Amino acid sequence: MRKELEYRRVDADKMEQAKDLIEQIASGEEDEQTVNAALTELGRITGIQHNLAEFAEYWGWTDLDSVAEQAFVDSPFVSDLTREELIEIIAIIKTATIDCEDSKMTYYVELLHRSLPLTDVFSYIDLEEDDAKIADKMLAAAKSNVILL
Repeated sequence: MRKELEYRRVDADKMEQAKDLIEQIASGEEDEQTVNAALTELGRITGIQHNLAEFAEYWGWTDLDSVAEQAFVDSPFVSDLTREELIEIIAIIKTATIDCEDSKMTYYVELLHRSLPLTDVFSYIDLEEDDAKIADKMLAAAKSNVILL
């Protein structure tokens, strides 16, 4: 797999810093200036600009480790994905879904979303279907500019 397609693990120290900042942001106990400073610092650490809404009551839908890891996720746009790469990415998404690796799954779903002219790439992913067949369906829809709603 090409380097730009690889999912990158986050440094443990940066992950701990992000978790502390996210707790501070999401707690609702801090004043606006402190929250904005925490958001700025989180952006510096992750290289991605974040907003308060991303972390509001995260505990209702995920855990701190997952939300912190996802704060570092910034999937690239890859204009020249090959069929073989798409098949490999589909396999990774399916495995990540089964193994509850939310950040990894999100990274690759977003990569496909950015790289293919399809609005809901995850709707193509069927855990029971052959990866090559899924890739062929996605490529055919992308080629014909059919957007699945």
